Amino acid sequence: MAVKVLVVDDSSFFRRRVSEIINGDPRLQVIDCAANGKEAIDKAAQLKPDVITMDIEMPVMDGITAVREIMRSNPTPILMFSSLTHDGAKATLDALDAGALDFLPKKFEDIARNRDEAVSLLQQRVNEIARKRAFMRRPAQVTRPATTATTTTAAPSLARPAATPSPAPAPAARPVSSTARFKASGKRYQLVAIGTSTGGPVALQKVLSSLPANFPLPILLIQHMPSTFTAAFAQRLNGLCKINVKEAQDGDPLQAGTAYLAPGGMQMMIDGRPGAARLKILDGGDRMNYKLV
Repeated sequence: MAVKVLVVDDSSFFRRRVSEIINGDPRLQVIDCAANGKEAIDKAAQLKPDVITMDIEMPVMDGITAVREIMRSNPTPILMFSSLTHDGAKATLDALDAGALDFLPKKFEDIARNRDEAVSLLQQRVNEIARKRAFMRRPAQVTRPATTATTTTAAPSLARPAATPSPAPAPAARPVSSTARFKASGKRYQLVAIGTSTGGPVALQKVLSSLPANFPLPILLIQHMPSTFTAAFAQRLNGLCKINVKEAQDGDPLQAGTAYLAPGGMQMMIDGRPGAARLKILDGGDRMNYKLV
């Protein structure tokens, strides 16, 4: 069965262009379009699409507000389209905070060398986030009991649906401590490296904001993100975290309690001996296989 897609954009030309590309993949099918965020909310509730593509700036209701409402009432994998500007980066990060799973630049020439490559990339991203739908659920509807105990309503999350309880009593199990315990490896570490792609910005924000200001190691961050986004993302993380977060620059010394985000489109390497290492930021050229673009 084809993945059902709802296309949301205030431009009829862009709606038509995106729909043609998506329908060009036999695994995908555009079931309808919407011209603003309010229409998107209504059609998401009526049509139950598997994936939504969403513009950010629209009349009546913007894409960020629409994402937040859809994730509250009908959680659906959402792919945002964004401009590659500093303001566009901040708006896209807000959309990811609201629940969108991924984004692509609205100008296809910014992400691909030719039309065929752009078509393939958009189809690939839609298929990828469609697989996340099984892990999305509505907020739990909790009825307060008559006792004085309190309950909370869960927020939308990428969590597995709760398993159906067995009608028979479960076998006696060994009690589990509420505090996770890990066995020390016995090794001494000199830095932490984290690599992320789809879903990474929200995950990084959650992980890094939980670290104490005196975290004892430097942290290297590799996030699949355009070069115009990494500075805004590092600035955003720095304002939310106790540790320092910055976009890495050539020659930066590695310091404990600081996270260095690799600039999009560049290579980040370590040069020097332990205790006196510095970062090297370079293009890398054709001799290196991997680079974030």
